[in-house]
Amino acid sequence: MPESPKPLDYEASYRRLEEIAALLEQGSLPLEESLKLFEEGAGLAGALHKALEAAEQRVTLLRLEEDADA
Repeated sequence: MPESPKPLDYEASYRRLEEIAALLEQGSLPLEESLKLFEEGAGLAGALHKALEAAEQRVTLLRLEEDADA
């Protein structure tokens, strides 16, 4: 059974989202390809948002722990 693609890390996902935005902004792609790229971009944007929220929660917890130790 083939392996599923490895998820991109945050920075790679962000770079890919920028690439997709640039391609879509050109406006020269066929409709079907544009739709596929838009779907990919929407998925990446959602994953990036979740990653940022998780990082924010970690920072908040670390600060709370630091305040409790002080």
